[in-house]
Amino acid sequence: MAKKKKATGAVPASFSPASFRRGEEASMAQVPAAQAAESATLQNVPTKSEISAETTRLGLELDTFFNQAKADLDAIMAEAAADTAMAEAERLAAQAAAETAMAEADVLKEEGDKVFAKAFAMDPYATYSSLPPSLQTVVNQQAGDESQAALMAAMAVLSSVGVEGLLDSIEAIRKQYPKISSEDALLLLKYDKRFNEPYLKRFEGNRLRMQKGLPPLDDAEYLANEQAYEKTFKSYNLNQFANRAYYAKLIGDGQPPQDISTKVGLAYDNILNGPTENLTALTKFFNISDIVAYALSPDTMLPKMKQTILASQLGGEALRQGLGTSLEAATLTGAEAAGAPTNVQRGTIGVTAMMQAGITPAQARTAAATVAGVLPTAEKLSSIYGRGYKQYGQLEAEKEFYLQNAEAKRAGDILAAREIAEFSGNYGGLKSQKRATGGLI
Repeated sequence: MAKKKKATGAVPASFSPASFRRGEEASMAQVPAAQAAESATLQNVPTKSEISAETTRLGLELDTFFNQAKADLDAIMAEAAADTAMAEAERLAAQAAAETAMAEADVLKEEGDKVFAKAFAMDPYATYSSLPPSLQTVVNQQAGDESQAALMAAMAVLSSVGVEGLLDSIEAIRKQYPKISSEDALLLLKYDKRFNEPYLKRFEGNRLRMQKGLPPLDDAEYLANEQAYEKTFKSYNLNQFANRAYYAKLIGDGQPPQDISTKVGLAYDNILNGPTENLTALTKFFNISDIVAYALSPDTMLPKMKQTILASQLGGEALRQGLGTSLEAATLTGAEAAGAPTNVQRGTIGVTAMMQAGITPAQARTAAATVAGVLPTAEKLSSIYGRGYKQYGQLEAEKEFYLQNAEAKRAGDILAAREIAEFSGNYGGLKSQKRATGGLI
């Protein structure tokens, strides 16, 4: 049997007295540090006096805030009460006014009915606008009958622009639509075939437009057109055209007032009040006896009218110089050919060619004067040297001075050179005459 070992109570090999002392010293060193931290914490704790002061300050702030909030609330409540009182006063005033109006209307109702019946029954074509103001007031105040007041308002609107004979239409609408509004009554009076004959008669131009597939003008535009037409016709003393029937025709034809004004101005300023030769040329070219009727015709568009006036002006300048004229190129005969040598034929390029070349009335005035100046000598030379030389007459002169045609100019130069060669002894005089006649001799 093995023997038990005897306990010796030995200290572990890692333990030593020195290490024990070091641990004890470390523990002792930690005690002062902990004490110091605890002391610092105790120093940061507020005192009772500080806590009391802070509590007092916070209390004052809360009192100030709640006092201000209460004052703001009181102000809001006071303002709301004032608004409520004002609204109530206004309501009471409106109610009182309405009650007063109703009372007055009750008094006037019977009288108003009598006035309406008397005013319109005596004259089926009487208009609201023709009544004296006192009777209009009575008619407007047909108390207790809203439809009556609405229809009177509609009637007043149409009567103010001259629609006549509304009584039958008004009565028919009243019977079929007792509670109709004024807006709906106006629509019926304007557009319903059962009631709108008086309206269509007044705005006849719109009826004509619709028959042609054109949209009708609204009342304001229609009336504005009438005023513009009237201003144009009266400014030119054309009173025979200043009436609604003729305005309706112009509106039905779709002729804007500005076009009518321009066309009438062209006719008067450039033809009827212009040089006599212009009117002569116009009637020669277009066979027009009534210039204004031509200007107002719907077939006479403004561009066409302007071309017509220009043609008359260019032709008028030729007539003023004693020259023959024509709308198209032509050989001149009769009185326009008189004065030319028998073996020289007169002709003209025509006013249309001049317009196509962009000739203005001022340019035509200069060119016509030049042609008239050279023509006697040019025709004389053409008569003398007719054989072997190209003729130079009015036609060639117009080509040269209106159209700047080089061939025509060359024909004139050849005749002039032939004359100079024939009479070289008098060259200096011929040269001066050549300058005076535009280089033809």
